[in-house]
Amino acid sequence: MDDDSSKKDPVVLMRQAKDGDADAFSRLYELYFTPVFRYIYLRVRNKDETDDLIQTVFLKVFQSIGRWQEKKPPLAYFFTIARNTVIDYWRKKKEIKIDDPEKIFNQIPDDAATPQELLEKADAAKIVRRAIQSLIGEQQDVIILKFINDLPNKEIAELLGKTEGAIRQLQCRALKALREFYKNQ
Repeated sequence: MDDDSSKKDPVVLMRQAKDGDADAFSRLYELYFTPVFRYIYLRVRNKDETDDLIQTVFLKVFQSIGRWQEKKPPLAYFFTIARNTVIDYWRKKKEIKIDDPEKIFNQIPDDAATPQELLEKADAAKIVRRAIQSLIGEQQDVIILKFINDLPNKEIAELLGKTEGAIRQLQCRALKALREFYKNQ
C-alpha cells in the first residue's frame, strides 16, 4: 500500500493511532468528525451540546483506542462510542428538548445557497425531522445511520449489536412508518 492511501485508510490509521501515532489520530478526527457530528446532532438537536459531546466522543476514542479490535470497522467503533455517549447524555439530562428546526438548519453553513433554497431546505428539514421523531428509538438509529451517514447494513448491525436481518426489518418498518407519516401530512 502506498503512503498516500495509507494516510486515508481508516484501518491503517487506527492501527497507527493504537500504536501512539498522534498524527494518525488527527487524520481519523478529520475523517470521522462530520459523520459523528451529524449523528450526535440529529439525536441531541442542540449545536452547543453537540459540540461538547463530540469532543467527549473523540476523547473517549483516544482513551480507549487500545481496546479497538480490527474485526470491528473503525467507523462502527466511533459510532458505538457516540451512541453510548448520547445515551449517557440523555440519562443525565432526563429531559427532551426540541429546538426550532429553522434555527438548527440555519446553523449549518451553506455558502452556495440562496435565500429561497434556505427556506425550502428549512421547510423540508422540519418535515424530515418530525418524520424521524415519529419513529421509535432503534428505527431512528437505523434511518439516521443508513440514509444520513450512508452506512451499510453490516456496519449498522455491528454498531447496534443486531443481525443484518434485524436491521433490514427495522429499516423496512421505519420506512413503512415514514410513508404512513407522509401520507397523513
